[in-house]
Amino acid sequence: MFTNKSFTLEKGLIVPTENVATIADCASVIEGVSRSRNALLNGDTKNYDWDSGYTCHQLGSGAIVVQLAQPYMIGSIRLLLWDCDDRSYSYYIEVSTNQQQWTMVVDRTKISCKSWQTITFDKQPASFIRIVGTRNTANEVFHCVHFECPAQNSTHKDESSKEVATTEVGTGGQ
Repeated sequence: MFTNKSFTLEKGLIVPTENVATIADCASVIEGVSRSRNALLNGDTKNYDWDSGYTCHQLGSGAIVVQLAQPYMIGSIRLLLWDCDDRSYSYYIEVSTNQQQWTMVVDRTKISCKSWQTITFDKQPASFIRIVGTRNTANEVFHCVHFECPAQNSTHKDESSKEVATTEVGTGGQ
């Protein structure tokens, strides 16, 4: 293929500057439950409620897994945890190029997290991103409304009123 777009390579992989976890960029949710396919990747951060607009998994079993169109070198992720009430979540995120060997990039299993989460870490090659919820203060299900990588600057006007947690971690997600 030919493109006029310039891009940066690192270890032979594209280092994206725009969100590549989109339906238009051929990313997909390959594990997780949702009432509408790829709700996590459709870019809608406003139209969600008790019944729809999110992707979830049962705590203690499964995960939410996003497959990117190709391997990329990524160093940040942003996600929106379901926030229609006062609940909080705990989770960790791993990345992989083959779904066999996983590298943890963030460990938030011991802290309470709400709403927007921005995670930065040492760049890792990734084709798959696995989000594993470990706690929900309201029930036994982990709910995620939106996912992007790399993390984009805040572009939604209502985000400024929401709590945003940012963590910078090295490889291993400590």
